[in-house]
Amino acid sequence: MNEQRKADYKASLNHQSQTDTGKQVRRDHQAYYNHVRRDPEANTFYHTKQWQNVRDYVYARDMATCQVCGNAITDRKIADHIHPLKVSNEERLSQDNLWTLCYRCHNIKTNLEESIKEQSNGVNKLKHISREWWQKAIKEKII
Repeated sequence: MNEQRKADYKASLNHQSQTDTGKQVRRDHQAYYNHVRRDPEANTFYHTKQWQNVRDYVYARDMATCQVCGNAITDRKIADHIHPLKVSNEERLSQDNLWTLCYRCHNIKTNLEESIKEQSNGVNKLKHISREWWQKAIKEKII
């Protein structure tokens, strides 16, 4: 059922992203993700006014442009933590630890984070990976 939900969601993004139905499917998917998959503590954080203000600032600072591939972001604000929230909670509102990414680059980075976290000393590695390293690693996956 989850795979079908994901497939329906992806199809709706391409086909109906500007319609009321498409927007509702996207909201439903996000609600499902927040309720079922996202860590409750992170979910609470991402709904705070502080986070929304910092996210909006970073999105404007980066001029709504993905900081890896350079694509314009028009559909949704994705302010990503360079050092992931789960491993570097003290940097959660630091503007220096945030950048704007498109869906494709964000998904690549998330998958890389998961594989690094599984390595020995992975959490410590994630705390120290630089923005430049991420840019290079994500670009390699795009090409």
